[in-house]
Amino acid sequence: MFWRDRLQRKQSNISLFIIAILLFSSSVGFVSFGQLLRAPIKKNNSFVTHKHVPIFFEHYGKIKKLQNSSVSETADITGYFESQTSKINLRRGNAQLVAPIFIWRLPVDLIGIEKVNYRKKNFITLLLPLLIRHNIAITQKRSYLKVLIEKPILSLSIEEQNWLIKIALHYKVFDKSIRKPIITKEILKELLNRIDIIPVSLALAQSSLETGWGTSRFSIDGNALFGQWTWKKNKGIRPKKRAQGTKHSVRRFNRLADAIQDYTHNLNSSSHYRSFRSKRGALRKADHPTDIWAQNLVEELKNYSSNSEHYISTIKAIIRENQLTAYDNYSLSP
Repeated sequence: MFWRDRLQRKQSNISLFIIAILLFSSSVGFVSFGQLLRAPIKKNNSFVTHKHVPIFFEHYGKIKKLQNSSVSETADITGYFESQTSKINLRRGNAQLVAPIFIWRLPVDLIGIEKVNYRKKNFITLLLPLLIRHNIAITQKRSYLKVLIEKPILSLSIEEQNWLIKIALHYKVFDKSIRKPIITKEILKELLNRIDIIPVSLALAQSSLETGWGTSRFSIDGNALFGQWTWKKNKGIRPKKRAQGTKHSVRRFNRLADAIQDYTHNLNSSSHYRSFRSKRGALRKADHPTDIWAQNLVEELKNYSSNSEHYISTIKAIIRENQLTAYDNYSLSP
């Protein structure tokens, strides 16, 4: 059942996290994970470098630590990506397959790459597997939901009802104040509207704008890819030029995958993006290919920026000029 798969994945993630802690401890001494993630950064040959935090990544279920050379983090990690992707292309002959390599943070020396196109290429290479993996997880959840929708509500098991209630609360279909939420056809319909993918091209465009293609202080020091705000103490990085009277920070994340999770959940659950979800549902119902979704959905991101017209036109230009919709057809190699 789907919930068992979710439990197994959760247990696997916990195991991976514990292994990572051991790897950290053996490589840098007994320092806490939180301390490592917030390790000070220093200038070194004009690059900003994390003093104690190596790059960890997941590859076929194993956590690995990047073996740094004297060149740069970017060259090392993208070199690993390219070698694995070349093997896949030779083996399968499909240039749209991506190696399942999931990095935990961006290389700090992306900012030192002077050739803009090369920097963009590296940024896309590093984020693409993470975005595809997240859409796969959403698609699996959506598929299970569709199976349950086909059943009469009265025939749903207690286990299935509890899963639906939990997921409806997570996606804010139910108000948390409701003591005894009840599953109805309307609730299931709204859940199906919310549990759906975010086009890879749109996520790439938004993250590139928010981070300067992976060079911003927020992305390097806090894995902040989409500029999410927080008002909680010790949860974010304070902007240097914060408007007078505002108290927000840019939320920091332990891993890049966490930032992607928060971003997609925001679009899929917040009342600010109701029109975004309605437009996406219409595109899906009309059976439009996903590589045309982004240019249609970006119009519904008026609430993502205070300067909505400029933001929307900029995102459209980034998608168009960098041909990002091509990546909507990419998939992970088995």
